[in-house]
Amino acid sequence: MLLLRPHHINCIFFYRGLGYSEDFILGMNNMLTLFKENPNTKIKLTIKCDNLCVKCPNKQLSDVCITEEKIARLDYNTLQIYNLKENKEYAFNEIIDIIYKNFNKDTFHKICSTCNWYKDGVCNDNIINEQLEKWTL
Repeated sequence: MLLLRPHHINCIFFYRGLGYSEDFILGMNNMLTLFKENPNTKIKLTIKCDNLCVKCPNKQLSDVCITEEKIARLDYNTLQIYNLKENKEYAFNEIIDIIYKNFNKDTFHKICSTCNWYKDGVCNDNIINEQLEKWTL
């Protein structure tokens, strides 16, 4: 079972091969391959460093993100808006059914508007339909 911060559900949806470092990109690519090949992969939502954070250069030695306050807000918004529960186990295909099949601009803006990737335009309205096709077909 993989640990996953709730806001990373959104990062996975929008991911297009960019990241903080080569190690992070490799880790993200491996996780996406796992989810695509085995959509029944079990994840547990956690409000602390997860399997993706391991390769993130923003993770401090104390296993806390250098932008923890902002990240915690993204996690909280994700849990609230999608009605998910911290420390609950989900199969990744449940995430696809609960979230990705119903992903829309309003949800995206409510959750992600404080994120730098959003502010920089990496994640944007223009690719929602492309990502829906990628994840829900």
